Amino acid sequence: MLHIRKKILVGTLCASMVLSASQSVAWSENSSMTAEAGTAESGTSEADETTAEGTSTEAEDNSDAEEVKEPITEEGELAKCELVASNSNFELYVNMETGLFAFRTADGDHTWWSNPYNADEDPKANNSKKDDLKSTLVVNAVKVTDTDSPSTPLRSFSNGEVSVTKVENGFRAEYHFPTEGIWIPYYITLKDDYIEASIAVDEIYEVEIQGDKEGSTSVDSNGIRSVVDVNFLQDLGAAYSDEEGYIITPDGSGAVINFNNGKANTNLYTQRIYGRDLAKSQDMAPAKTEQAYLPIMGIVREDNALLEVVTEGSAYATANASVSGQKATSYNSAWFNFQLRATDTYYMGGQNAQPLNAYQENKIPESRLTVRYYPIVKDNVSYVDVAKRYQQYLVEEKGLTRVEKEEAPLYLDVYGGTVKQQSILGFPVNLETAATTYEQAKQILQELNNNGVGNIILSYEDFNAAGITSRISNSVDYSGTLGGKNKFKELKSYCEANNIILAPSVDLMNYERSGNGYTKTGASSIAITKAYATQGVYELAFGTPHDTRNSWYILSPAYFQKVYGEVVSSYTKEGMQAISVADGTNMLYSDYTANSARTTSRQQAINNLIEGYKMINQSNLTFVAGAANDYALPYVDYLKDVPLYSSNFDVYDYDIPFYELVIHGYIPYTTKAKNASSSADELFVYSVVTGTPLHYEVMYQDPNEFTDCSYDELFYTYYSGWVSDICTEYKFMQKYVLPLTDETIVDFERIDRYNYRSVFSDGTEVEVNLKTLQIYINDTEVKLTDFETKGATTD
Repeated sequence: MLHIRKKILVGTLCASMVLSASQSVAWSENSSMTAEAGTAESGTSEADETTAEGTSTEAEDNSDAEEVKEPITEEGELAKCELVASNSNFELYVNMETGLFAFRTADGDHTWWSNPYNADEDPKANNSKKDDLKSTLVVNAVKVTDTDSPSTPLRSFSNGEVSVTKVENGFRAEYHFPTEGIWIPYYITLKDDYIEASIAVDEIYEVEIQGDKEGSTSVDSNGIRSVVDVNFLQDLGAAYSDEEGYIITPDGSGAVINFNNGKANTNLYTQRIYGRDLAKSQDMAPAKTEQAYLPIMGIVREDNALLEVVTEGSAYATANASVSGQKATSYNSAWFNFQLRATDTYYMGGQNAQPLNAYQENKIPESRLTVRYYPIVKDNVSYVDVAKRYQQYLVEEKGLTRVEKEEAPLYLDVYGGTVKQQSILGFPVNLETAATTYEQAKQILQELNNNGVGNIILSYEDFNAAGITSRISNSVDYSGTLGGKNKFKELKSYCEANNIILAPSVDLMNYERSGNGYTKTGASSIAITKAYATQGVYELAFGTPHDTRNSWYILSPAYFQKVYGEVVSSYTKEGMQAISVADGTNMLYSDYTANSARTTSRQQAINNLIEGYKMINQSNLTFVAGAANDYALPYVDYLKDVPLYSSNFDVYDYDIPFYELVIHGYIPYTTKAKNASSSADELFVYSVVTGTPLHYEVMYQDPNEFTDCSYDELFYTYYSGWVSDICTEYKFMQKYVLPLTDETIVDFERIDRYNYRSVFSDGTEVEVNLKTLQIYINDTEVKLTDFETKGATTD
């Protein structure tokens, strides 16, 4: 008996040593595949499945340790997959039992997996995080009728059951979450040079909303949920911690997150495409950040990159990224989350009331949420190559066209007037107050012309009565306060005679007062809580709503086509040649009104806006726009306020001019106003290396006269103080930037924090130092001081 016990002990010790030595290896033999990642599920060992008696017998008969199993390899996992689509460029494989899929180059040199096929080997991930890594869908679900309902995370690997079927050029995977009564299908298809992943929203089934699905068992009513949002393919193409490369984010101009950058303790990158939905309540001031204008992400390695583009449902998308250690895994990932139901919070009760949740009852009305993945295989690939591939997409599928001439105008925003409180016989009265009359605007242009500034695009903000009084500006509506119709005609004639583009600006979204056919109570957007979706000014110190400044309303997107039609008709009738629509190309929101005829989703709002842009194009008005979301790019003629920087989130490593790389040479543009920048000189130098012309914001009157009103943040706009700078910088731009404006940027390099280098398609090389403010063009230093204008005045 002692001899047998010794044998048992020896066998046990040997088995333990083998398991200990191989604990970081994921095995494939005699184990079941996971739902997504195709890795071995943690299960009972062979020894655990036998009785003690059986173990004793085995130990006595065979003192050898348990046979060592082969580790999971890429080749082994591909062998378990079936080729479902191929072309001359790529192949698409899927495991028909688990849903794990991969696409690779036809030569087999590069492969991108839907999930890490060896996720169980990740030493940083616990079981829950490994489930995340092995899930193609991570779903948040709630009871939409329960204001206290917590969000329930559902992982397709651990909570779902998968069914995979072949379709043309790909496959369909459907995940059933039996406890919650939810079915979510998606399609993966191979195209010529990309794969397309599409959540079939119109095929999502929810028991709570639609009743029991035919052929399914009844679901316990306590468990049923509805989908709020979905993290889709969050680890497709993910890079392990031993790889080198970076992630591209669409924040502002663009930003880079290096793989494994050691910032695991910072917040994950997460940013709503096109900014927050303004129909959602905001109790405190939102963070001052740039906007994500382009629905893209990118993953770049040394010899390949992956461009991710949301092609359907971008209005519901949120860009996300994490580095190794940040999600408690070893992977660097970039992905999109899609919101299927909007959410909001509200309060009922006293000061200590807890927030209650409000959910959109029905899913978004769109049928598909689609992401394309464009592989780019190239030695020393960079974000420049990724930007060029996205540019190609916009040209081929969205109608983006090249600019036809060199042009480096001065972009000049002039502020007309606002309502300001003044004292009349000792009584405070709100009066329309001019900041720049029509005659004064003409004087500004004459003075600039006399000092050598000839090519100007003038955006006249608040130029009419509706703009000054904050009503919907659906017509020209000349302002008597600014001089009346005749004085405006004189300004217009001067602009036409001197080849100046005069673009009177109208706000077709924000308004404080009813008028012109649009009332606050009858035409404004409604929040999910069924309150008016009002906007407000916040205290700078505390971020709380401002005590004395008025809140305002946002026009329902259901009226966008109507209001664009009205303003285009009025401009055409008055002989205008150009138009600016304020935030009409970058502001986006919904209308959750109970009136089904007017309810408008964010994606439907985009469609309505595009119809408005088409009206402008068809009227032959020159379209001058502020910073533009991607859907507006094919329709605008000139862009202002294009960001040169990102939001500088903690997880970032540096900014890149991704937006500029995409549009340079295609759309004439400028950045944000130089005189509004706290780093004006740095902005000017960076503008040169990106081939970006000049932009200023001005008013004729002293801005100090406009404190405690809507113009109180325009303290930097006093025109007389900027004349000399404008003239000097304009002449510099005409000599050095003008020849570059119709060229594309073929290369851009961040040498270090201060030094940057760009190469344009005509071969021009520009190098700058943001610290010393030095500028080199084709290795020759050029100086702004050489263009200083002596005696440039406003006299």
